[in-house]
Amino acid sequence: MPLYLYENKETEEVVEVLQGMNEVHEYQGECGTQKDLWRRVYVNPGLSSDTKMDAFDSKSFAKSTVNKNDTYGDLQNRAAEASAIRAQKNGGRDPVKEKYYDNYKNKTNGKLHPNQQKEKFKTAVEKAKKIGINVEL
Repeated sequence: MPLYLYENKETEEVVEVLQGMNEVHEYQGECGTQKDLWRRVYVNPGLSSDTKMDAFDSKSFAKSTVNKNDTYGDLQNRAAEASAIRAQKNGGRDPVKEKYYDNYKNKTNGKLHPNQQKEKFKTAVEKAKKIGINVEL
């Protein structure tokens, strides 16, 4: 049976109700006396056809982005998810990201990538807080 969402017009409480597809889609509260107090909430179905993306394969990542109409931010989020999966499988270190950082360092005569600089600064601030030094910007 499909799950339908109903929102209380006064309290904005959302309730999930199991109803058959052929039933009348109305909800009148648990006791059935709250007519016209609940409205149905329509949501887009959460279907995905690319849930099996290989985080270590760049071709798989590229294939998962084809014909998606994603924004640049969505693409960055997807890449961050793949990076987190790689890091989880490799003991907290993402080998693809480390290789990218090493290549950047070689091309720029030893400079750290801006993301590495941010990470290094954050860890320094955290260490300072642990020993009682408050860093304000």
